[in-house]
Amino acid sequence: MNRIPQILVADDDRTVRTVISHALSKQGYQVGATTSVAGLWDMATTGRGDVLITDVNFPDGDALDLLPRLQAKRPDLTIIVMSAQANLLTAIKAQQRGVFDYLPKPFELRQLLDVMSRAVSDEKEEIATNRPAAALPKQIPAPLLGKSPAMQVTFKLLSRIATQSAPVLIKAESGSRKHIVAQTLHEMSHLSSASFETVDLSRVETEGHSELLFGAKGLVTRTSTGTLFLNNVDYLSDTAQKSLAQFLVTGALKASPQSDQLGQLRLACGTSVDLKQKVSNGEFREDLYFEISVAEFSLPPLRNRQEDIPLLLNWYCAQLNEQFQSDRHFSSEAVACLQSYHWPGNVREFESVLKRLFISTTRRQISLAIVKKELEKSLSVNQKARLEVPKSSENLSHAVEGHLARYFKALGGDEPVSGLHGRILAEVERPLILATLHHTLGNQIKAAAILGVNRNTLRKKIRELNISTNRAEYR
Repeated sequence: MNRIPQILVADDDRTVRTVISHALSKQGYQVGATTSVAGLWDMATTGRGDVLITDVNFPDGDALDLLPRLQAKRPDLTIIVMSAQANLLTAIKAQQRGVFDYLPKPFELRQLLDVMSRAVSDEKEEIATNRPAAALPKQIPAPLLGKSPAMQVTFKLLSRIATQSAPVLIKAESGSRKHIVAQTLHEMSHLSSASFETVDLSRVETEGHSELLFGAKGLVTRTSTGTLFLNNVDYLSDTAQKSLAQFLVTGALKASPQSDQLGQLRLACGTSVDLKQKVSNGEFREDLYFEISVAEFSLPPLRNRQEDIPLLLNWYCAQLNEQFQSDRHFSSEAVACLQSYHWPGNVREFESVLKRLFISTTRRQISLAIVKKELEKSLSVNQKARLEVPKSSENLSHAVEGHLARYFKALGGDEPVSGLHGRILAEVERPLILATLHHTLGNQIKAAAILGVNRNTLRKKIRELNISTNRAEYR
């Protein structure tokens, strides 16, 4: 591109819009900006812009819904999507719309500039075209619920990996429900109409691994098309490791040259240990590790995404209320307690605790005392202190100080993206409003009174922070 590229920036957040526009201008790009879907449409359809960088949610609509019509009118426009409140469906839809790249917020400016450099390069057509799109799964399962930054990265990787035929390695701690994630990956792939087979190798005697996989009726032998998930692949016997490595090297799991569908078997593996370390210790074959980890992603443990717990809680409460024919909900203090717990058993433990709580109490509201009593059954004396809900601004201040110290340390000396003040306030403001709405069962008038803000101000904050107004979610 010989002339100076023109970039369109669409975001209703003035700070984000200003920072991105300024950074791009410093790189020599021409920049135009808008605050709405309508403005985005007007700018792009008049022929302006070589690249569009757009948020998803605007007061006047969803940018993803507009993209097909926009691309029909402007097939030459390269589109980059960014979002702070997205979920797995957002990541899939962004890919389905044929966007050049998807950036979960918050992101470092250097990430955006790197993507922009590729977007205006002469090689962008090769990158952006002929790329299969992931399908929407039947539903988003509990292990993949969340809007935390850690899960945003996972969603992006998952939507990309789903469209590949290469073996995939899912790395996650025990209790993360890797088999459910693998099944979702299968539903998102081009093999979704074929079979999904799964086995937990830790529950099968090692002497039977070779027969299980390669016997006359073995999983590999009989599953000619579909996805085969081997959970706890680190348990695989030495003999079976050798056979599987040889099988993968021969290309037997690759697509048949006669058909795009028949004869395809995709291998997915799960592990909760460091396989690289296993290879270094001589406990796992190096050639097999390289073959099964062509595509890989990690699922963050529940303790690293505590802001997702209210979303998980709502999902499970809906399921359990239907199962038990009840109408139970958790007090805001109980929700905070669940968020303070470290969940060594991850989603599996979270689900088990909620089931026990629904069985052990008949009260409509599950209180902090009830939750603490249940969690303390599996804690040591030292661990029980983690269940305490902060009772003073001093404790909260210390928690925030610790969070910010970890944040700056993780930057490794780099400068954070401008607008940190607004982002931190939003991180505090959102859970505060959510907890208050849970306490008032979604009643905004009562919530506004508790928070000490005008009702219109609360409504504006709810809209800006993409908080649900469905009262059923807070009961």
